[in-house]
Amino acid sequence: MTQSAGFEYSVHGASANEATANIVLLHGLGHTETIVYDDIKDALPAGGRIFSLRAPHPFGQAPDNGFGWFNIEFNESGPPKPDLEQEASSRQAIADFLDTLDSSLPLVLIGFGQGGVMAAHLFLQHPEKLQMCIVASGRIMPHLLEAYPPGEAHQKVPLILVHGESDPIIPIAAAQAAAEQLGAAGVGLTLMPHPGGHEWPDAFNAPVSTEISTAIQNG
Repeated sequence: MTQSAGFEYSVHGASANEATANIVLLHGLGHTETIVYDDIKDALPAGGRIFSLRAPHPFGQAPDNGFGWFNIEFNESGPPKPDLEQEASSRQAIADFLDTLDSSLPLVLIGFGQGGVMAAHLFLQHPEKLQMCIVASGRIMPHLLEAYPPGEAHQKVPLILVHGESDPIIPIAAAQAAAEQLGAAGVGLTLMPHPGGHEWPDAFNAPVSTEISTAIQNG
């Protein structure tokens, strides 16, 4: 494990001297940097230097405790309530981490679950930092879309939304709504639904790897 910009993270793939791109992974709520890497590694093309970040906030109970980018208050009387201050703080910390990477290389940001939420928000706020963004089983909070409406800069960054048709945690309707809103603004996106739930589909490893390779070559 390595630490930088307040994050612990693991590094995989190509060496700094041989890398053709930097790939940053953001894990889901209650997960770890190891889980997201193990789930998605087969979708990552050769040549990428992979940084898998650990979120800053502990979440869950031992021995299965993990981490989150922001805490969520669950209650029976209404929808879950996210800690928006923690979300904003984590978003800024991730942006700061991205700035520590070699800017001469294309940068691909991939998030799953709550990490997908963070990836989508960073895509909105900082499209200039990214060569590609992949949001798996995530969503966009409405206030972020209002604060950073998609425009010309977003149209230059390919966006892939991967989502399970039976996702019990974040319904696919969230991805469909995001695709409609962003697509109407001219964002070049691909919605990739799969028949599963809240998970990364192995069947998408090859096509996603091809999409990432194309984006890297274009970068």
